[in-house]
Amino acid sequence: MLCWGDNKREIGLRGAFVLFAIAVLMFANPAQARKVALIIGNSVYEHTGQLPNAANDATLIADAARTAGFQDVIVGNNLGIDGFRAALREFRSKADGADVAMVYFAGHGIEGSGKNWLIPTDAKLDSARDLPYESIDLDLVMQSLSGAQVRIAVQDACRNNPFGRTWRSGTRAVTRGLIGVEADDVLVIYAAAPGQTASDGDGQNSPFARALAQRLPEPDVPVQLLGGLVRDDVLSITDGEQRPFISASITGTPIYLVRENTGVLVAGSSTAQLTLSGKPVRLTDVKIETVRLTGFFGRPDNLFIEFSDGSRFPEDNGASFRVKTGDVWQPQGDFVFESDASFRVMEFDDVGGHDLIGSVQLAQTAGVHTVTLNGDRSEYKVTYRLAAAFE
Repeated sequence: MLCWGDNKREIGLRGAFVLFAIAVLMFANPAQARKVALIIGNSVYEHTGQLPNAANDATLIADAARTAGFQDVIVGNNLGIDGFRAALREFRSKADGADVAMVYFAGHGIEGSGKNWLIPTDAKLDSARDLPYESIDLDLVMQSLSGAQVRIAVQDACRNNPFGRTWRSGTRAVTRGLIGVEADDVLVIYAAAPGQTASDGDGQNSPFARALAQRLPEPDVPVQLLGGLVRDDVLSITDGEQRPFISASITGTPIYLVRENTGVLVAGSSTAQLTLSGKPVRLTDVKIETVRLTGFFGRPDNLFIEFSDGSRFPEDNGASFRVKTGDVWQPQGDFVFESDASFRVMEFDDVGGHDLIGSVQLAQTAGVHTVTLNGDRSEYKVTYRLAAAFE
């Protein structure tokens, strides 16, 4: 959000807008897409400078997200570290299997030891060594988005170290602010170029937040162009004094959040997912997450998959994958079926037989799907991707 310094926001790299997008699965009706968002604005800090407009900007972006069709918008203002972590945990469960997931954070953020850290309101930082215990690693935010098809993270955070002279560091491990995120298929938009300051604006919101709030729900804007449009808007609002910096590595098919013409492809709708009933299908990206094990003395389960065509994974009879609570099993490979397939998640029991965890009837539409299985006193979350086999 806004970092006050001589009546201006000192940000060089104040806002990092990070967008991960899967440039496949383009669909027709945006109203049918499942879009979720987590919006956090931290204004009232206990041990460093206040950011009066952070909560205002979070409210503005939350309203824009709802206008853009995000059905489930979680808003949390002035979150300490426990509240921040709880919000990310709740959001991750909602983001898994979603068509679009977005996280927006307005508040203090700094770089230390080569990592980005978002600062909760109760953080007390005397040196870089305190960062892992008092702040939120940006990697944790990225993980909360990992289960969605289209992933957006907006880090509207201060560049300068907000703890100023109170920060004790004998090394160069702590620099002036957030660093760029290096990843494939990522678009990064910095609210101001390194070394710049960002004007506080005439109203209750920053120029960056106003520009983003205007562009986010705008129809027929490809996600790949969103950063450039926001940059141009901020340049106009500030008479060229604030220039957002863009680093992009996302290419491919245009991805839209909102379309004026519902007959044109849009990310997330079930209409263009093809009705797969009666058609050959391709099953990929199977992920089985162990949520809870309550079996015999809490022992790990030994899992395998049986498909409706008689095949199994692992292929060798007697082979299995050993999991304990919190583990994730991701069977490698593509599985092609004639039509209307299903599979069963099984486990070997303690007496040489096997038990059914649950059955998964493959969906009738393309896309990422999530199913919860409760069997043999255990709970598993199964996520998979389905497409036409011969597209």
